[in-house]
Amino acid sequence: MVWALVYVLFQVHVQAQEVLDTQVPSPNQVIPSEELDGCQEDLKNLADDMRGLEFFLQDKKNYKKFCPNTKWEQPKLEEYKKEPKSYLPDTCKVVKDSGI
Repeated sequence: MVWALVYVLFQVHVQAQEVLDTQVPSPNQVIPSEELDGCQEDLKNLADDMRGLEFFLQDKKNYKKFCPNTKWEQPKLEEYKKEPKSYLPDTCKVVKDSGI
């Protein structure tokens, strides 16, 4: 029984290693530049999505805290992702304390 389990685990390990060997480039292997370009574009898109989400959540929080009586409809998250920035009206922007 134990030998059967050891054999099964060994087979799983061998198969997993074969999959890894075919998918992971070795350190000496050259990756085609178009693959790198795709990765860089994906990374930029991910960064924009993250910044958009940050602005979306910060606008929601600032609106509730500083100007809940101002009429404003928050844009969809997709809009923030397209152009990561604050969409709060100027009258609702938080002014940082200068420490004076």
